[in-house]
Amino acid sequence: MSQVLSYEHAPAGQTDVLDGFVCELRDESFDVAWVHLAGELDIASAARLEGMLRRAQLRARLVVLDLRDLTFMDSRGVRVIVYANLRARRAGRRLVLLRGPSQIQRLFALSGASELLQIVDLAPGEPAVQVLLQLAHDDPAA
Repeated sequence: MSQVLSYEHAPAGQTDVLDGFVCELRDESFDVAWVHLAGELDIASAARLEGMLRRAQLRARLVVLDLRDLTFMDSRGVRVIVYANLRARRAGRRLVLLRGPSQIQRLFALSGASELLQIVDLAPGEPAVQVLLQLAHDDPAA
């Protein structure tokens, strides 16, 4: 069971929950970190996501950002994700997003961010490890 902590101190496998926003970092094998989001990513929660992504990017060459359980995201959330992607590229690492609900995808499209980000789908019932293996296989640096 995960404890609830501030993002500054959350080790892998623990969760940051505050005001309806969940940000969970899970270290996976294959030099991959999985960051799961749920609830509302907005100006009030964006700093927590930024901290979690920075920590994940220091631990793993590939960070998977799971957006499937987001219910809302504003432009600040898009900005944090785009900048995390730029940091990853500069460091020779990758940030890959698991496609979120249609309203989240529309925000990426309207902002032009969808052209900058690698967004993939996870089929219903498909094990997450399959996605990780495929992403690791597709990684030109691997």
